This record gives sequence, C-alpha cells and structure tokens, in this order.
Amino acid sequence: MRLNTYEQEMLEGKHGKGKRFAMEKLVDFGRAVGAEEMVPLTFVHYIGCVKDLPRDTPEYQQFEWGQGLQLEPLFEMGAKVTDDPRVTCSTDPFLHQLDRFDEPGTPWNNKYYKLPKIVHEASVRGYEAMKDAGWVPTHSCTPQFNTVSPKRGEYAASCESSCAAYLNTIMGVKTNRENAVTGMYAAYAGVLPKYGMLLEENRRPKVIFDLADEIKQHIVDDPADWAALGGAIAMKVNNRGIPAVTNMPDRLTTSAAKALTACASPGMNDPMLHLIGITPGSDTLEQAFGGAVPANVERIPITLADVRAVYEHLRTAKTDKVDIVHMGCPHLTYEEIRMIARAIEGKKVHPDVMMWAQTDTPSYNMAKHYGEAKIIEDAGGKIYHQTCAGMNMLSKDWGSNFTVATSSFKQIKIFGGLGHSLIFASLPELINAAVTGRYTPSRWAR
Repeated sequence: MRLNTYEQEMLEGKHGKGKRFAMEKLVDFGRAVGAEEMVPLTFVHYIGCVKDLPRDTPEYQQFEWGQGLQLEPLFEMGAKVTDDPRVTCSTDPFLHQLDRFDEPGTPWNNKYYKLPKIVHEASVRGYEAMKDAGWVPTHSCTPQFNTVSPKRGEYAASCESSCAAYLNTIMGVKTNRENAVTGMYAAYAGVLPKYGMLLEENRRPKVIFDLADEIKQHIVDDPADWAALGGAIAMKVNNRGIPAVTNMPDRLTTSAAKALTACASPGMNDPMLHLIGITPGSDTLEQAFGGAVPANVERIPITLADVRAVYEHLRTAKTDKVDIVHMGCPHLTYEEIRMIARAIEGKKVHPDVMMWAQTDTPSYNMAKHYGEAKIIEDAGGKIYHQTCAGMNMLSKDWGSNFTVATSSFKQIKIFGGLGHSLIFASLPELINAAVTGRYTPSRWAR
C-alpha cells in the first residue's frame, strides 16, 4: 500500500504505540482487500463496550461482544483516538441509560428481564474509559443529526448500518457499513484503507425502482409509511446491487429520510440508495450511473400495494393483544418525539402495556426541557436515551410469550427472530395499541 509521510510515521511508531498498533492492523487489512492507499476520515462511528467484566461469569458470555476485548490493549497503552480536529469518533447505542439503571418498566428492567448489576457497572467503566480515550460516547445510532455533519465527498467509517445508509444516500458521504474491527482501529489512526463503498465504481446503481404516482399521492409523513416503502424496495432488491429510485415524493422530511434509508441496513447488501433528485450527485439517472443508463438494466415497479403489503408481511402476531409498543429504531428525532407527544397527550397507557420511546441525548434533553418528555411520562410511557431495546433482547432470552408493536422495519428484521410476536404499525395505530392494549388496523383498513 502507498502511505503518505504521516501514515508511515504512525506505522513506525513515531506518534505513539496506539497509532502504530492501529496502523499495523489497518495495513494488514488493506493488503487483504487489495486497497492501494488510505483515505483520511472525518467521522468514525463505533460501538460502546463493557470493561473488566469478570470472565468466569455467565454475564461475560452474554455481554462481552468483542469490543471490550479489542479495546483492552489500547486502554492499557493509554492510547487516544486520533487528535486530528477534523475527525469525530462517536459510539452506537449500548445496554441502558446509565443514570436510570434501577428504574422499572424500561427495556433494561421490566417484567421479562433485568440487566444484571455487574453488567451495569462494567458498562459504566466502558463508558468512562472510552470517554477518557477521546471518544464522544453518544450511544446513538443517529449521530449525523446531532454530533457530526460530514460533507459530501468526505470519507467516514460507520459501524452503524442505518447511519451509513443515511450518510451515503442523503449526505453524499462515502462510507462502508464498516466492520467492528477496522472501525475501531480507524478511530485511533484517523485513516482507513480505500475499499468497498469508498471507491466510486462500487457506488453505482445496478437496478432501478420506479415508484408509482399513487405512492406520491398517498404516502404520509408518518415514518412508518417511509419505513414500509424502504422495506418494499429492500425486499425486492434481493442481491441485485445498489438501487436507483425514481419518481420520489416531493416531500421528504428528515425523519422520513431516516426511516426510508434504514431499510438498507437489514434488507440490502450495500448501505446506499440513489434517490433520484435527492441523493447528492444523482439528480438524474444518468448522473447516478455515471453516464448512459445501461440498456439492459432491470426496472422494477413499486406500487402502493407493495407498501401496504409490508405492513402485512411484517406482522407475525396471531393475536391483537400488545405487550410492548416500541418506537425509535433508529433513534427518534425531536420532530418524531413531538409527534408522539401530540398523539398521546391526555391519554393513559394501558397498565398491561409498556410504551418505549428511545432517542439520542440532545433530543432527549430537548424533550425534557420543552415538555414532550413529561407528556409521554405522564401518560405512562418511557422516554430514554443512550440505548436500544434490541441490545437487551439480543443479550438474553426474554421468552416468546409477548408481542411488540413497532413502526421500525429495521427493528423487526434485526431483532425479529428472537421468538416474540411482532406487529408493524403506523403511529396512530401504535398509540391506540398503547392505550387499549390491542392492535386495531386503521392505516390500510379497507
């Protein structure tokens, strides 16, 4: 690989043991994938970790997912992430909101599951160690909204799949759905081998999806509709490659764009869609393809029936009884929190239902300050930050005798194989389920 002067100096240890350690790993990886050079990064998004969880405990088997082991030698060296002021290094959601460990009715402390205290303590140690090493411990899957805003054409390394899809699709930033090994080393070196989606030739579309006019006419701002549209595309891509999408609706809110692009994380190989007229550099199909559209490219129509079918396809529940209403995968924007607060205000969550709204730290604090959090909590719901309910569901078996209603295609596809029943629903349907304890379809009721 070709290395510039600073990269070579890092490899030789002239900038500390940590940078040398990281560069050795990155050079090895770069050679393995045939990369010719490194690229400078402006953003690295990794994962939180537990620290010093005793290895002779069952909790170690359940909650040490590898990040702590990878970071351990760097912690021992006292290594810091890159000090390049152009690079921000942040973290994905982890196990719980650290200052609410004992609070009942939360994803980490409820009638199905209780996060062990030993894991809470290890999570706090991991949080503090990462902060001391220079990480911004956002514990959010949507750092692009509140932590860093890389510019079109810049390079990033996002281990969070929905963030990677948003960066590529909406912001024109170049990132892979980075693996959890090289993503960590990239944070300490500030560079990454130029491979995969960092190469322009790997970012071209291979198939075209043409949206019917009826989608433009009938899709609403409810993020569930956009998640369903993304799901309809993702389920039809079927390893065909990156899609180009034509005839996009005129209105695309930030929350809608988040929900739409999140489909790429569990449903497609590559974290990108070319939304014609929206994605930077893809004002036309010709721009997206980098020239004339291939004559033999496959074109697939998407109709309103396809969007409606996603709602039906993602429902596995055999009953209308709902136990958990889960919103915020990816994390809720403040705009979405306001929508939920308006919908639940003056109502009460059914005593047999847990309603969870998860968001990032800045949006959480805004909701606390401006009153939306109080509305949600007065209704009997929970709003929290720093975590995702799925992190706890993945860690230990909660059993299968309960039903989760959600508006997240991603949540169902990633956490839906754990045994519990699922219902994909719109916001009005979710609020009604939270209040009545029952799911009543209304978005597509005939």
